[in-house]
Amino acid sequence: MSRRALLALALLLVAAGVAAPVAARPPPEDVDGFPAFTGDRYDYPESGVTNVSVTVAVAANGTSAWTERATLANRKTADAFRENATLRRLVTDRAFDHRFGHATTNVHARLDGDTLVVTYRLDGVVHTGPGGGVLFAPFAGYGNDYRPDSADVTIHAPVDYRVTDAPTAMTVRGDTVRWNDATGTGAAGVSPGLVTFAPDDAALPGLRGELAVAATYGPTTLRTAAGGTLLYGPGFGLLLAGLLGLSAALLRTPSIASSRESLERAGFVGVLVALFAWLLVENYPDTGVVPGVVIPWWFVALIVTLPAGVVGVALLALARRYD
Repeated sequence: MSRRALLALALLLVAAGVAAPVAARPPPEDVDGFPAFTGDRYDYPESGVTNVSVTVAVAANGTSAWTERATLANRKTADAFRENATLRRLVTDRAFDHRFGHATTNVHARLDGDTLVVTYRLDGVVHTGPGGGVLFAPFAGYGNDYRPDSADVTIHAPVDYRVTDAPTAMTVRGDTVRWNDATGTGAAGVSPGLVTFAPDDAALPGLRGELAVAATYGPTTLRTAAGGTLLYGPGFGLLLAGLLGLSAALLRTPSIASSRESLERAGFVGVLVALFAWLLVENYPDTGVVPGVVIPWWFVALIVTLPAGVVGVALLALARRYD
């Protein structure tokens, strides 16, 4: 086989690549917590809901107070909940004991006419950063979109704070964020749906909000980038090193041939650096989303990294043979 044909074969192997498996995503999730009032678990008339609203008061100390309202379409269901406080508590406690992957506290439910009103406190979804920025991130940990569906969502900034950033699906007015099917631009669903705040009188408010995001998700993003680099980097580093080394050997250009080993080292290190930087940018902010199908790292290494490394070692051996 001629040197040109051998080089073309090496390039073809690289271009063919090995596709990494793609994880499936869970279905989109509605942002309100109201269940399907079917009466299956407890004996009461079934009902749909209308006029759904979700109102959140974010606090700078790391907590949030939630009020969810929905009109019960079946008045008999409203009467059953009004007349039987135990039933009302059982149904709402079951539906609202956890929200967005976090346990709720201080759950209370009452009837305002035919409207069921549920209030609760939710911790673990508000984060503070250096400089006083606050991050509101209840929608961040899910593997697909949260969507308002028919609900009208209102998010209030902490006292003496203003909104510095929010998804384009939401609209911002002063210290308030509104979100429903008609607000903002593009699709109504959000993922990760981060909202940031900064003190009213603070300089560089946008930076303070971004620092809260970096403080919350920066370490996770660094670990993800480092892990991906360790998983994919060596194999593809060897592949590029082998390709550069073989190219230098086959081209027979004295200045290039004499630098073959330097080119190989540069190719290997360059892949590691470029891959780490790409993974860092691509995954920031890494909100810890777990896909619906988790593919073991060893399987990825077996079908992706190992073949690339084997081809790279073979190319390096050929480079030394033709040197």
